[in-house]
Amino acid sequence: MDTRVFKTFIAVAENKHFGRAAETLYITQAAVSARIKQLEEFYSTQLFVREKNNLRLTPSGEALIAHAYLMVSQMEQSKLAISLANHQKTSFNIAATPNVWDAFFSNRIHDAMELFVNVALGTEISVREVIQRKLDDKSLDVGLLMDPIKDDDFTNELIGHFDLSLVGSQPEFDKNVEDYILVDWGITFKKEHALHHKVTPHFKTTAAMIALEVIMSKGGFAYLPTELIKEYVESYELFEIEAPVQIKRSIFMVYRKNNNNEDLINRLKELFVKIAVNKKP
Repeated sequence: MDTRVFKTFIAVAENKHFGRAAETLYITQAAVSARIKQLEEFYSTQLFVREKNNLRLTPSGEALIAHAYLMVSQMEQSKLAISLANHQKTSFNIAATPNVWDAFFSNRIHDAMELFVNVALGTEISVREVIQRKLDDKSLDVGLLMDPIKDDDFTNELIGHFDLSLVGSQPEFDKNVEDYILVDWGITFKKEHALHHKVTPHFKTTAAMIALEVIMSKGGFAYLPTELIKEYVESYELFEIEAPVQIKRSIFMVYRKNNNNEDLINRLKELFVKIAVNKKP
């Protein structure tokens, strides 16, 4: 049933006159009468008592009026909702593991915002398992990880690297230190770390910034991104320690194949390539 029929029914009920209802709706009185007749035939009942100089609703009309208001209101709301949806920006969601965020993406977030100025950009920090699940259910477009996802449904693009340095609040480090902080730098790091270090950590974290804050406030040692600790080493607040593990960690941009936002993914990829080129000496 066309909502214009219900609007006409409401106009007649409010004005108690077919002519005035026609004027309100900017249609002919004949059109008003035809719509009311259509509605009465649809419900198989009379909706108005037509008496000389007295037009009023029948009990059936009284029962219908509230529903008529509701139907017209809901239809208008649905049209508004669809109109807003049509004008909404495309959403594009990126997630990074805590350490990829600290070591790489946090310094590039402004570049990403400038790149996606007409896009509703969403970012989050999460663990690898959650990122993979969200990529799989398509609530996430891109994940930034240190290790690729080995699954045929995913594409893994190597977009960059960052170096890790062993730093501490003291210049000397050995296996007997009691304030070593083990930062989770991924699967490859764990293997190399276990091979070269026998030190027992007194604290573990997945976030480089947490490790840095602990070292700066309480003292200690940890492998941290070279770029992150550069200023602290230059100001002698931290000491860079020669270590058997000289690690360059890879960063992978991971996304599901046949992603609907393929164009935005390619633009993000181009941004990371540009950043990598500009970093070269």
